[in-house]
Amino acid sequence: MRAAVITRFGPPEVLQFRDLPSPSLMPGGVRVRVHAIGLNFADVMARLGVYPSIPKPPFVPGIEFTGEVVEIAPGVRSVRRGDRVMGFSRQGAYAEEVCVPAGFVRRVPDGMSDHEAAAFTVTYLSAYHGLRTLARVARGETVVVHAAAGGVGTAALQLLKHWGARSIATASTEEKLAVARAHGADETLLAGNGRIERRLRELTGGRGVDVVLDSVGGSLYRDSWRSLATMGRYVLFGFASVTGRRRLGRWKLLKEILATPLVFPPTLPSRNISLMGFNLYFLAERSEYLQSAAAELLKLWKKGAIKPFIGRVVPFDELVDAHAWMQSRKSTGKVVIDLTASC
Repeated sequence: MRAAVITRFGPPEVLQFRDLPSPSLMPGGVRVRVHAIGLNFADVMARLGVYPSIPKPPFVPGIEFTGEVVEIAPGVRSVRRGDRVMGFSRQGAYAEEVCVPAGFVRRVPDGMSDHEAAAFTVTYLSAYHGLRTLARVARGETVVVHAAAGGVGTAALQLLKHWGARSIATASTEEKLAVARAHGADETLLAGNGRIERRLRELTGGRGVDVVLDSVGGSLYRDSWRSLATMGRYVLFGFASVTGRRRLGRWKLLKEILATPLVFPPTLPSRNISLMGFNLYFLAERSEYLQSAAAELLKLWKKGAIKPFIGRVVPFDELVDAHAWMQSRKSTGKVVIDLTASC
């Protein structure tokens, strides 16, 4: 089995291709021949060694995939051999085969391509969990989406449009803001000009925003936190601002940490605001909830209300370049790795 292995924590080049034995099928599990992989910024953070509970190198990374079921453990009834499935893995997806619990996969609906299926699970579940489950966004509320041109950002904008909420999208370039507008953003703001707080106040008539969905952190968090309205909810699910173009930016990390205001709990009741956080990686065991959320999201896909925005598709052989592209923060939408193009 051909797989990409993180040989040590570091820049994209630490990913190396190796021939490995096929993974062992666990009780209650399924073996999937991988057709495509969805890249996520969490993969970059795993390669840099940032997240807790990441395996020590060497290990096969990757948390999102689609493919064909080729083996099932005794007692598995949810899928059958030959089914096309989309799924989530606690690492191991950067390979020609992956074994996961049966509850981590579901059948790909008719009419959905492998590329769409590889781009769907993590992005839409992240947007749904942050906006619907945690923040409980309601029709008419104003929601800020940071990094709005990325996979989760564009998914969030589509969901907010369907739910009748007003969205304010931020991104680092005018080109990315154009992407955000194309996916339903009602207002757009160029991030990094130091005026986010003032502009958010202006766009809400001084009231402030109801919800912020933030995967960037740092100074964006500082300005957006101050912009919350009464009963505002802040959902933080990443800290992409600390990464450099190739490695973990140590000086940048220090700068962004210093730019992040401390939250003093006794101030929260008087402001009537909430700070919440999540990492989908650590929700993997809540498979019943995730399957239910995925089913609801796939109904929206079938209705045409949402559709993954795929910014780039590259063959497996170009995985290292794809990681470098994603870490450069120049990518838009979802980056998908196609294994069928290089097998």
